Amino acid sequence: MSIRTREARAVGILFIVASVTAIIGGSLAALPLEDADYLLTMAGQDTQVISGVLLLVVQTVAVVGVAVLLYPVLRGEHAGLALGYIAARTIEGVLVLVGALSVLALVTLSRDQAEAVGAPPLGEVLAAVYDWSYLLGPMLFFGVSTLILYPMLLRARLVPAWLSIWGLAGGLLFLARTVAEMYGADLSALTQGLMAAPIGINEMVLALWLIIKGFSLTAAPDRAPAGIERAPTQR
Repeated sequence: MSIRTREARAVGILFIVASVTAIIGGSLAALPLEDADYLLTMAGQDTQVISGVLLLVVQTVAVVGVAVLLYPVLRGEHAGLALGYIAARTIEGVLVLVGALSVLALVTLSRDQAEAVGAPPLGEVLAAVYDWSYLLGPMLFFGVSTLILYPMLLRARLVPAWLSIWGLAGGLLFLARTVAEMYGADLSALTQGLMAAPIGINEMVLALWLIIKGFSLTAAPDRAPAGIERAPTQR
């Protein structure tokens, strides 16, 4: 197995890990916030919240790991954009951790019943921090990262063109949803799901493609990433 094949499989696995931990971890950590009296009830759900936060930490490691592993593959196309992808995913991960810390702080406030009188305003601030860190990290910067990644995959021909175009279109749709929500649009759950599904499904298809097929070895001769052997040509 070549180095690039191992890298492709590792990237595919990390894509899956990032998606699974984001869904499960985010649900476990944020579900208590749906209760109107979350500040009074979160202490009783601390095991659930902490488990969710630990999964969000794994998500952060996974999304940064994806960018780091893709860098030596993408830098042959454009080193600056490859670094930009690392930066976007790192910022995404940092904001995930900011949100996780705000939820842990809410658990601490909930445990401290003695200071319940002064806690609600601070609790609302921490809940808002979580909401905005989620919008900026796993949504906005994730969307931005797709606009960097998929055009590079398309130009370098590392995966089939249809997969790159699908990812780019899905990323644009997801980014449109994110910006709409940042401006206060009240989107239904169905609309949110429909706008997120294309990129979500694409990431899983991309992950499976990388695990099973790896990176294409038929990249354009003048754009083949460093370390990928080109298929021999007939003379």
